[in-house]
Amino acid sequence: MRIRRGKVRQASAVAALIAVWGAGSMVLVPATAAAALPSEPPVIYVNAKPSADRLPRIPASSWVLADADTGEILAAKDPHHQYPPASTIKVLTAVTLMPHLDLDSTYSATLQDVNQPGTRIGLRAGMSNKVSDLFAGMLMNSGNDAASAVANAAGGWDPALRLMNEEAARLGAKDTVAATPNGLDRNEQVTSATDLAIFFREALKNPDIAKIFQTKKLDAQTINGRLIHLYNHNKMLQLNYPGHLGAKTGTTSMAGKTVVSAFKRGNRTLIVALMRYGSTMERASKPLYDWGFANAKKIEPVGQLPTVGPRPPVTARPALQVDENGTPKSGQDDLLAAVAPTASESQSSGSMGAIGLVAFIGLAVAAGLGFVRWRSRQPSA
Repeated sequence: MRIRRGKVRQASAVAALIAVWGAGSMVLVPATAAAALPSEPPVIYVNAKPSADRLPRIPASSWVLADADTGEILAAKDPHHQYPPASTIKVLTAVTLMPHLDLDSTYSATLQDVNQPGTRIGLRAGMSNKVSDLFAGMLMNSGNDAASAVANAAGGWDPALRLMNEEAARLGAKDTVAATPNGLDRNEQVTSATDLAIFFREALKNPDIAKIFQTKKLDAQTINGRLIHLYNHNKMLQLNYPGHLGAKTGTTSMAGKTVVSAFKRGNRTLIVALMRYGSTMERASKPLYDWGFANAKKIEPVGQLPTVGPRPPVTARPALQVDENGTPKSGQDDLLAAVAPTASESQSSGSMGAIGLVAFIGLAVAAGLGFVRWRSRQPSA
């Protein structure tokens, strides 16, 4: 393992893009996602004075320690390496969609919502819940059904994902491609420890999201009176760690374990994002927090989270009303028009689809020619 002092350097393995054809469009997957490509050894970035304590060994493939107020990156390990996000992408889902939705409006779950695999809060098709409770279930229980529901409440998965990727770009999160609102594995869905820190920093600015992060238990009530008992999966919150502001964890087969969290001590708030970490979230995160708070004045920043202006104003709209199959009910023309792609976006999507087809054909032809050349050189049986 090398320790490199000075400015954060983005992992340089992103040298090419792989065109993946699917769903009528081209998705650009960073070459770092291709297992066949060589990768550099992990690099730790820290610029500490001689009087600083030794940086602890953190059991994670990639991590970032950042100051939430200044955006300064105090230390990092492969901060831009792209991995699947698992449920930590739900922070981006909340940051993006909550301002667009009236939290007091209600939404009736669809079959798509209730049939999401993995962790669920127990939504039932056709039953209505307050949108605020859906966001709570998504962030507290990490409900995949709740994440699908807030995306559909905002107009559907496609409009929601379009907004999420636009928000990631606005925030300067250049390593992220959101392909689901709940973080279930998709080959093209990636993020980085840096981007997770960016999303969590933005989430802490939203009082409604910050309140959910601090909520241990909540009874979410359906319109017909059925209760859904929500319980925060964040162990550091349940164990009453002093100064803990919240966390979002995630685990899938492709992502491994991921977590992003924040602590405040005195006048300083720190964020830690870990990707593919071992041990438990509290054991993996706490040494880095302890080191950061103890040595913040003894180290020089190695990088900076992007600085962005205020979010452009958006209008909070009632949740889209749909039947169990996801078909919008009548009388919502204004809402549907608000979430529909613009003419330029539709044209761009069509152009990307054509480009994707050409790229796919080109790759297939190149692969075929390569196989023919290889086969011609092999001895016959």
